[in-house]
Amino acid sequence: MRRGLLIVGVILIIVAIVIFVVSTYVVARQVKPATMAVTLSPGDNVTVGTASLGKVLTVVYTDSINQPLETYITVPGILKTIYSNGQYVVAYTVTTGTGTLYLVNNYSVPVTIKYSIIGVSVTSSIIIAGALAFVAIIIGVVGVILAILGAVLRSRK
Repeated sequence: MRRGLLIVGVILIIVAIVIFVVSTYVVARQVKPATMAVTLSPGDNVTVGTASLGKVLTVVYTDSINQPLETYITVPGILKTIYSNGQYVVAYTVTTGTGTLYLVNNYSVPVTIKYSIIGVSVTSSIIIAGALAFVAIIIGVVGVILAILGAVLRSRK
């Protein structure tokens, strides 16, 4: 066994774990969900939020009639609505400027909506955190290889 190689490998594994945890924490701090509830009369709407360039506004909602609500946007962009696991997911982003997303009760009965807003920005901190996570994985793999070599190789005599 080569004790020095084994120690370096274990230290690299520990460093990789710390870097990965820190980068995951940074990304988790960037995604901030907030849950709200509102009852809309027929024809009423609720302002969900705004999307700006480089930001995807994502809304997850359920409603009391289990039907999709109408969405209204103030600035053209990419708008996608899907139904998954009993919830509607609406994602909106703009290609220029700033746009507002509204949920509209287009039914003839009042609708109670419970929704969460998740605004994800493609900021430098997310890019840096992603790069750190990648570096952590590389360091971890190198650490595992060195630890295995340190445990398997015989010491020099």
